Amino acid sequence: MKKKILILLFIIFIPSANSFSSITKYFGSSKINLDETGVINFLRYLEGTFHAEDVVFSRAAKLMSPMYYAISEDGKIGYGLFCRSNSSVDCYDDFGAYKVIEYCKEYSGKKCFIFAYRDEIVWNNLNIRVKDLDFVKNIKLFKELQLFDEKSSQKINKDNYLQYIYMDEDKCSSNKNSVALSKLRGANLDCLLPGRYEQTINDKSGGNNYN
Repeated sequence: MKKKILILLFIIFIPSANSFSSITKYFGSSKINLDETGVINFLRYLEGTFHAEDVVFSRAAKLMSPMYYAISEDGKIGYGLFCRSNSSVDCYDDFGAYKVIEYCKEYSGKKCFIFAYRDEIVWNNLNIRVKDLDFVKNIKLFKELQLFDEKSSQKINKDNYLQYIYMDEDKCSSNKNSVALSKLRGANLDCLLPGRYEQTINDKSGGNNYN
């Protein structure tokens, strides 16, 4: 009986490990320095605040869970993939890493790599989980991880950062061919983070567990 239980546990956990190892090839590993826009976009990703590129609405209408966060190779543009639920495990993760890389590449016109998997910074194998949305604490963290551009502008502070994280509309565009970076979503502080979302497993099976 004990042997059967061990075999069952092996069957359950080994595919999960293999699944994670298969996505690490998409993780970024170069030297990169994000400015304060990059940090805010990462915090927006964690909070599930973004402009949904694959729906007719101007942005995702409800809180969504972070699945993958990709950035362009120069760190100037961010792109998120989310789960349409308050838990990322409610969505299938089939080819999620590949999809967000391709979405980001198509959107930015540059090579992209994964910066975070769910709430964990995986760039350069850092594997640091981030739960706190406090901007000052995260700037300190990014500096300690050598991921922050010390010459970055200083527009954000402890008093105004939340208005940027929870921003639900902008006057920006998602068309990189018609606007400069100053008006492109994902590249400017005053523009929303672009992204897409996955339906939950329950949604795809005909149910709905998202209110």
